[in-house]
Amino acid sequence: MTIHMTRRDFLNGMLLGAGALLLELPAPRSLFAQSHPLPGFGGTGDYASSNGNTAAVINAFKKIESGDYASLIGDAVDTGETYDLVIVGGGLSGLGAAYEFNTSSAKQAKCLILENHPIFGGAAKRNEFLVQGERLIGPQASNAFGVIDRPGIPGYDIYSELGIPTEFEYGDLPSGLKPLEFDSTNFGYRLWFDSKSIGHYYAGQEKDSPGKWVSGFWENKLAGTPYPEKVRKAFLTWKNISDRQYDGSDYSRWLDSMTYKDYLEKILKLDPEITKYADPVLASVVGLGCDVISAYAARQVSMPGFPEFQGHRSLRNSHWHSFPGGNDAFARCLMKALIPDAIEGSKSFEDIHNGRVRFPVLDRGTNKVRLRLGSSVVRVEQGNSSVLGKNVTVTYLQEGRLYRLKARTVVMACGGRLSRKVVSGLPVSHAEAYAQFHVSPILVANVALTNWRFLYQLGLTACKWSGGFGFGCNIRKPMHIGDYRPPLHPDKPTLLTFYISFHQPGLPIEEQGESGRKRLLSTSYAEFEALIIGQMKQLFSGGGFQEDSDIAGIVLNRWTYAYVNPQPGFYFSKDSTPAPRDIIRKPFGRIAFAHAELNGHQHWVAAVDEGRRAAKQAIELLQ
Repeated sequence: MTIHMTRRDFLNGMLLGAGALLLELPAPRSLFAQSHPLPGFGGTGDYASSNGNTAAVINAFKKIESGDYASLIGDAVDTGETYDLVIVGGGLSGLGAAYEFNTSSAKQAKCLILENHPIFGGAAKRNEFLVQGERLIGPQASNAFGVIDRPGIPGYDIYSELGIPTEFEYGDLPSGLKPLEFDSTNFGYRLWFDSKSIGHYYAGQEKDSPGKWVSGFWENKLAGTPYPEKVRKAFLTWKNISDRQYDGSDYSRWLDSMTYKDYLEKILKLDPEITKYADPVLASVVGLGCDVISAYAARQVSMPGFPEFQGHRSLRNSHWHSFPGGNDAFARCLMKALIPDAIEGSKSFEDIHNGRVRFPVLDRGTNKVRLRLGSSVVRVEQGNSSVLGKNVTVTYLQEGRLYRLKARTVVMACGGRLSRKVVSGLPVSHAEAYAQFHVSPILVANVALTNWRFLYQLGLTACKWSGGFGFGCNIRKPMHIGDYRPPLHPDKPTLLTFYISFHQPGLPIEEQGESGRKRLLSTSYAEFEALIIGQMKQLFSGGGFQEDSDIAGIVLNRWTYAYVNPQPGFYFSKDSTPAPRDIIRKPFGRIAFAHAELNGHQHWVAAVDEGRRAAKQAIELLQ
């Protein structure tokens, strides 16, 4: 009897074994039935149990929102611990705060990081696969960076202190193969990187009619696309605008007074097709589309239509890169600086990138900075319910049980949605400011391929489309770091990465985020897998794509509160009152706030800087 088994069944089955992805071994389907939407293959290695927001983290947050822990706080086990600083959140902001504390506080001062996931890094984590003997690493979310190699550039001090390289080695296609261009940033193709290796796919007009690929979208001035000539001219106008549309000295504030959609259609008088094209592009970097996002935010993330726009010229420069696991390398370097033996090997960048995490040493009592994983903070309360109190009580959930400890100061380095729920007695000013922080989800899917011959046949390394599931995906030229040296050959394994937003133009900003989260969390692994594979069949069948032989595994990274969505007024406010983010940057008693959301455009430098700023505020309170 032949037992039909899907790849999902097989891969999940491997989780019951040694954890390696052994593609040859069969397993009975009946062992792997799943009714909960969140479980799914998590890859291999140290990050296998922490892809995106885990079910435990999501469930704990739901209970925090519903107030389920309020009546249980009194039963929390007192650990008897007191720390000079407790940091809530072990992402880049939290690690940045710990780094500042580690270097600037008194030698005997002690710090504890409480992180709710099974591993540090926040959104700056990796997925790992083992396919046909090749170790493959891809980003879970936070991704791409520019080389910071001289003083005066924001982030120079931390970049240089951590020993981040300024030059990188990449694998090359073997001689004899046709040349292809690769987007080493993993986001340039989504914006304005243009080459003949980036394809735009247009579905056929009739049912079952073949679609067509168009490459060199900008270089060829949209030739071959289905857009009418009038719309093509609008696209080129959008991309090549060189004049500022406002002469006032408050240009930035003026841009922040309107949505990007209004800027495109009312100020620039462009065709609505431009807005439609820009929606998923903008959503892939700030969560939602043109109808709700500030025009100032669009300018900040290098959308066209502004005289400052540099387009693909800036992204093609060699100073833009992405580590194999995205910005996880920054998180790992910060952790190595905080706890030198937290990662196997020396302090060399190669060892930090490639070494295994030594989990037992993270919460070791002799550390100046300790990290406690799997710890979801449910309440942070000033001593004696007064901001003048000398202690803050922090209550957290770990393995189903509540614990509490004391802190002289606290940095809330988690997202704003959690901070405003767990900080007791939050001032009206902060609560009202946090109400202006709208946050949307994103799904990042890494598809492990046994080969990418089907892309090679099409002459593509990245592609974009509309009207299907997601809007773009790509493979990258592999960065070689130490003994991590995956091959670059169309017949060898690689990763195909999708960034999938949930914007819904026309709905209010908060409703878009909530609706997107509902879809993200209610869709099963199998349903998302089917959508991804269906999209790949539509795109790549013409290149010979075969689902059963070409896909080795799929990891879904579900981020429920991935992006803050900076609406008009987020940066400069709509009147003379302080902007919401400036209010949040002010401490509440002995509690300071730090997260990349405060920058609007989230990136690794902003995340670390916000953490360091908040830590300095906390250290002042310790004097």
